[in-house]
Amino acid sequence: MTTLEFHGLTVRFGSGRHRVTAVDGVDLVVPTGTVVGLVGGSGSGKSTLARAAIGLAPVSAGRVLLGGEDVTRARGRRGGRRRAVQMVFQDPYSSLDPRMPVGSSIEEGLTANRDRVGPVAATRRARAAEVERLLDLVHLDPGLAAARPGALSGGQRQRIALARVLAAAPEVIIADEITSALDVSVQGSILNLVRELRGELGLTMLFISHNLALVRYVSDTVAVMRRGELVEVGPTEQLLGAPEHGYTQELLEAVPRLGDRLPAL
Repeated sequence: MTTLEFHGLTVRFGSGRHRVTAVDGVDLVVPTGTVVGLVGGSGSGKSTLARAAIGLAPVSAGRVLLGGEDVTRARGRRGGRRRAVQMVFQDPYSSLDPRMPVGSSIEEGLTANRDRVGPVAATRRARAAEVERLLDLVHLDPGLAAARPGALSGGQRQRIALARVLAAAPEVIIADEITSALDVSVQGSILNLVRELRGELGLTMLFISHNLALVRYVSDTVAVMRRGELVEVGPTEQLLGAPEHGYTQELLEAVPRLGDRLPAL
């Protein structure tokens, strides 16, 4: 696994009077073998930061380093280096081809990264065995390989998305609001799976959420983002136990607690 670093990263959209700065000079490190939770409200820039890391958002200034190598504007061989960072998206349905059996979707992760995954992508039999292993790893029946996404629940689809990302043998995984589209009853099982995979595989992960309670459950370090800027970063229990920035305090106060009464309708 490899450290992911953002140095002075800035992302702007539009031009002239319509220019918007979505991410403004962010410095953040996701150390090898750790989970960094990136939290902030809607429009804070956290998903844009993630997309910049995999080349889906334009970098106006700054750098993204992967294992010390600048991949910000990588092309050719170095452009392939970006594939070492894989992203699990918020919507587990739109991230999978509805016409393709989920086993084939996972297999695509193998064939697109032959240089990274090695012998498991060499033959059809080897790929089938690896798909079966990955389905078992995310606690799904290997028999589901023949199913299409529309026949699966949201939680099952998100497990498929995780398996597809793991198929690429990533050095860093970015999980972007991966539970927010799921029922509350399913969210916990996905979080438990993330913790289990982290322990078993030693994952390096940037875990993005608007929910501090979720971030606290899976993260070693928490980074708080507001209006495109990082306002506070620190070890999870230390930062959430004694937040210094007012915005972090606001986020903590918004977390529901046992015994809280729901507002009258």
